[in-house]
Amino acid sequence: MWLDEANCKLCIITSRTGDLIRLRRPDRLPEILNELSQLLRLSSRSEAFSKSFQVVAKLVGDEDPYREYKARLAAIGKKVAEAVRLRLEQASWDLTTALRIAAAANIVDTSVLGYRPKKLEEAVWDLPAIEEYVALPNSVYYVLDNSGEAQIDLVVAEALERNGITPTFVVRSQPYEIDVLERDLSTYRVVVTPENISPVRWIRDGFLLAKGIANFEAYLEWGQTPALLLFRAKCDVLARVFGVQRNAPIIISGEKAKAIISLSQ
Repeated sequence: MWLDEANCKLCIITSRTGDLIRLRRPDRLPEILNELSQLLRLSSRSEAFSKSFQVVAKLVGDEDPYREYKARLAAIGKKVAEAVRLRLEQASWDLTTALRIAAAANIVDTSVLGYRPKKLEEAVWDLPAIEEYVALPNSVYYVLDNSGEAQIDLVVAEALERNGITPTFVVRSQPYEIDVLERDLSTYRVVVTPENISPVRWIRDGFLLAKGIANFEAYLEWGQTPALLLFRAKCDVLARVFGVQRNAPIIISGEKAKAIISLSQ
């Protein structure tokens, strides 16, 4: 589904042409535009974005074209994670504080129309504009998002464990934009889902903690299990739908998110 057909389709066009420009292959712009003319016909926003990134990777000749950028983000994230750990230690590993930080850390992006991120070290302390909590079970699937941000999630996962909740990280098996991969989490328990589409598509049981707007939008399309969604309203469409300022962190159940989106259609 496309939350706003005009703006979301404009977003994918600017995102993928922007990828080629950032990756220094503006000569391939005619080809990506040709591919997008077909992908824009898909009914699934999630499929259009994932498939179009595969096209970008093929056009630049690198299956993981943001590899170096992700490494830089991870280095920044590790430094910020140290400050997050100190804050959570001071807060006795309070889970509410940890989840607020997890949502606020969803700050970096390469593919949101007109988006201008804050620095991660500043953003992690932002409070959510919407804050809904549900009782978490003893185990959860923790669906990760961007590199850098994922370093914060590792500390948040420790907070979950200290509160009696066992997290299992879930990532895509193939590269997608700047999302973290299994190789970036070699010492952790990880579930890998097929291809480069959101892992939310494949999870049919248990409880989800899902990070980022791509996983949020995938949940709207395919989510079948209870979930707590943590993301920022990075675009005008999400800000309007949820009635918050642009870039505001949001913590919301999957059930309530679907209800709000249904009313906005």
